[in-house]
Amino acid sequence: MKRFAALAALAALLLAGCKEPQGDSNPANGLVRGGQDIVVKDVRTYTPSDSVAGSNDEYYIVTFTFTNQQGMALAPRIDHFVLEDQDRRRYLGAESGNATLVGISNYAGVLKVGDSHDYTVGFRVPQNTHAVLFYDASF
Repeated sequence: MKRFAALAALAALLLAGCKEPQGDSNPANGLVRGGQDIVVKDVRTYTPSDSVAGSNDEYYIVTFTFTNQQGMALAPRIDHFVLEDQDRRRYLGAESGNATLVGISNYAGVLKVGDSHDYTVGFRVPQNTHAVLFYDASF
């Protein structure tokens, strides 16, 4: 019985050490919807490390699958992934430039038409922004 109690305590400690880092994660939180060619898997929200007093910005770290349906082979650029809110304001993706984005790296290869790949991209947006994520190859 003592062994069982010790194993249970050890398991509880191990599980406590496996918690995710800061941030709210919920793929169904409704903040980000996938547009054409995108399936959103996860959205995490973080306060920017460089936030200014009174600022209401936050980072959305979005993990998603992008399927190239652009009609040509494409090496997707992270800053061409765009969040567009209801007021048609656009926020470009980033994977560096803020401590919140440390550790993010993405596939930089070419996707043939119909190929898919997973990406993780950060977007700095006003708090509680509801937006659609899409890829814009026009710029």
